[in-house]
Amino acid sequence: MLIKDTEEWANNLFSSAKLGDKRRTKRLVKLSHLMASNTGSSIVKASGTQAAIEGSYRFIRNDAIEADDIATAGFSSLLSELKSSKNILALEDTSTLSYRHNVTKELGFTGASKKCKAKGMLAHSVLMVDAQTEHTIGLAEQHRWCRKDEDFGTKHQRKQREYKTKKAINGNVLLKQ
Repeated sequence: MLIKDTEEWANNLFSSAKLGDKRRTKRLVKLSHLMASNTGSSIVKASGTQAAIEGSYRFIRNDAIEADDIATAGFSSLLSELKSSKNILALEDTSTLSYRHNVTKELGFTGASKKCKAKGMLAHSVLMVDAQTEHTIGLAEQHRWCRKDEDFGTKHQRKQREYKTKKAINGNVLLKQ
């Protein structure tokens, strides 16, 4: 989707976010606008000023802010556009997000072996597209998870495990119906 006015886009997408404090929502809109205006840039480069950089990192590190609350605001903002489309395609894919810097301690292995130093997370996303106009509506859902270190390398054992012990994307145990 081509975003012409990133400030308007960020406001439409996240102004209804319920983050426990209006200032947090305002910071989310500002950070989203900065990152969308500077695609491919780091937070430092996109923010510009030292105050904006510090505000962005304080927002990211804030334990009172839940990723699901941000996602819910974004998903909810799509409802009116979804209602106006007659035919909608829901495109799904899982992406691996890999990182190599010092915050990776909290993330899981993403490579084919533990020798790979990159750690990260997986994100299964559902992108909504208007089938007639080919207009991207936006993300309708996303599940994010990290592989546990102790579970890494057990793929070859999947056929030996009982079905009821296997996990779904969101970490809940699946049971036969």
